[in-house]
Amino acid sequence: MEAALEAARSKDTKERLAGLERLHEALDAAARRGLTAAEVTALVDTCMDLTRDANFRVAQGGLQALSAAAVVAGDHFKIHLNALVPAAVERLGDGKQPVREAARQLLITLMEVSSSTIIVERAGSYAWSHKSWRVREEFVRTVATALGLFASTELPLQRVLLSPVLQLMNDSNQSVREAAIYCIEEMYKHMGSQFYEELQRHNLPAYMLREINSKLDK
Repeated sequence: MEAALEAARSKDTKERLAGLERLHEALDAAARRGLTAAEVTALVDTCMDLTRDANFRVAQGGLQALSAAAVVAGDHFKIHLNALVPAAVERLGDGKQPVREAARQLLITLMEVSSSTIIVERAGSYAWSHKSWRVREEFVRTVATALGLFASTELPLQRVLLSPVLQLMNDSNQSVREAAIYCIEEMYKHMGSQFYEELQRHNLPAYMLREINSKLDK
């Protein structure tokens, strides 16, 4: 693990990529024995730097290593959530799709090892009103995925989501608005008629209700 992290911190891009490969091998081996608190801290510190790397493969690899570590690190990982969540949100706005996908997967993995409601609330404080429309769009699509995975076991999740998703229906960017509608459709799939009861609490303008109803009727 230590040698892999040292290689991943190299100034040479090829060395960093090779270090990431070794790091993933070390994490596979750690699945049997777990990770110490010191190993987790060293890994998080290194990979947080890698997620901001100019080379998208390095950034992607850093995010993927954090996802893998979250699964095997147990409670040692939870103390790093305050740093990891905003870092993952920022990478949702990356110009390269593989990096955005790796950031979305990291958020989903953090929900799996922690609580989807808690992670959505923490990430949402950065993401819902982020200056980058790409971050807003990708986060809405991430929480739509989360609904399919966690809605049946975490009932508060949908109540946490509804208000900010409704607000994004009026976003200045069309892609964000489309993602918001998609997320609302996903909510309806899981809540059924109860979803309409939740909508009534938000005193929406008539035009928004018409748009939502027309989508859901389909």
